[in-house]
Amino acid sequence: MDDRHGTQCPCCHEDRGSIDRRAVVAGLVALPAMGANLASAQDLLDPTRLRSSRVGTEALATRSNRPPDWKGPEYARDMASSVTSAILSLVRAYGATADQIGKLQTEEKQLTDKLNEAIRNKEAILDEYRQGLFCSGCGRTKSDIISKGEQFPHSGQSIIKPTPEQIAAKERELQQGIDRLAQQLRDAKAKLAKLSPDIDAIRSQLFEGMGLWRTATSMERGIIRQEFAFDAQDYVQQRTVISRQIDAVIRDAGTAQTIPALQACIADARTWSDALAKCEDRHADDRARMATGLTNNDNTAQRQTASVQSTANEVASRITAFGLAGYLNILTTLMGRGSDGPSIAGAGYTFRMGKYDAAGFGEILPRVAEFIARASSLIIGTAPGYNSSASQELAKLDRALAQVEPRLAAALELKRQQEAAAALERQQEEARRQAEAQAREQQLANTPGSGS
Repeated sequence: MDDRHGTQCPCCHEDRGSIDRRAVVAGLVALPAMGANLASAQDLLDPTRLRSSRVGTEALATRSNRPPDWKGPEYARDMASSVTSAILSLVRAYGATADQIGKLQTEEKQLTDKLNEAIRNKEAILDEYRQGLFCSGCGRTKSDIISKGEQFPHSGQSIIKPTPEQIAAKERELQQGIDRLAQQLRDAKAKLAKLSPDIDAIRSQLFEGMGLWRTATSMERGIIRQEFAFDAQDYVQQRTVISRQIDAVIRDAGTAQTIPALQACIADARTWSDALAKCEDRHADDRARMATGLTNNDNTAQRQTASVQSTANEVASRITAFGLAGYLNILTTLMGRGSDGPSIAGAGYTFRMGKYDAAGFGEILPRVAEFIARASSLIIGTAPGYNSSASQELAKLDRALAQVEPRLAAALELKRQQEAAAALERQQEEARRQAEAQAREQQLANTPGSGS
């Protein structure tokens, strides 16, 4: 078990809390100055009846060394959460844009094939027109009728040859179909050209978002460590005050002679022993809070990364556009746990929190700019330590109390004996006066003429 106050026996490691010399000597401090007897003294020395709570929390220094505009870890944690939500929104926008691109790519291929086929068909059909290979009954071409497995010309019909006007009209008809397909193809290409900058802008914003997310998670870790450094500075200041007071108690213990002085030494020893215990407890709590904060930071970062990865995988599985799904598959390699370096780099300066429209290209959001400025200026200090352990301080105090205890006990016993002797002397004096009074009364009674 961790003995952070040095309260275990050094040889057997058993807890000495209930039989500590400071607790036992506290009984001597509480002894009444007058009228004490041995029975009541023994009762006050009962360790089960002692308390050690002279120092309250208010006796310790307050946390006053944070800068006036200091932001706690929740500031960076909230930014990381907001950035994660924006990244998820961008991933979905990437998927929707890629879906449109995929559909347009398919449409472009189909239109290209149809256009090429229409151009080929135009030449073949016009060639048949010029050769006059038409059925007089239905007006269809030879190739069309034969493709259906029918006889050309149809039974009872003849082969006719169109006029130049009919050939020109047919050419215009066929060209209109080609022109319509060509326009549809141009429209599809234009839409693809418009979506290409969008997908590039989303990629860029995702990259910036990952940078800002890493900055935020790193900044939270840095703030947690810096707050522990602040608290450690408080701890060293408190330990310095307590150590000076303990040294003063030890000096006084060497020179104290009177009962009040000896009792004051023991009372002060209890006071500063309790203060030291509270100081050590708070320092241990500060360290535990830092460890918990760093662990929570890790866990939150892992959850956020997993959320982005899951969404990216789901979106990527539905993308049909060539070469676009792969980016989402490697997206979370840009994410990772925050660093513990001495300073925080400000990546993600141009992240727009989910926006990617071309009109806002290059926009810098004030909230992001302020955050990056704070992150870049955060310097993580080293947590100082104290040059002696609490157990060493308490051991010195114990040695001093070991000298005070017998002197105080002897002084109290001497005082008790003196008071008992004085009381006995008073009783004897009172008995002597009563005896003398009785003797005078007896003498008066025996004197002739003194009676009635």
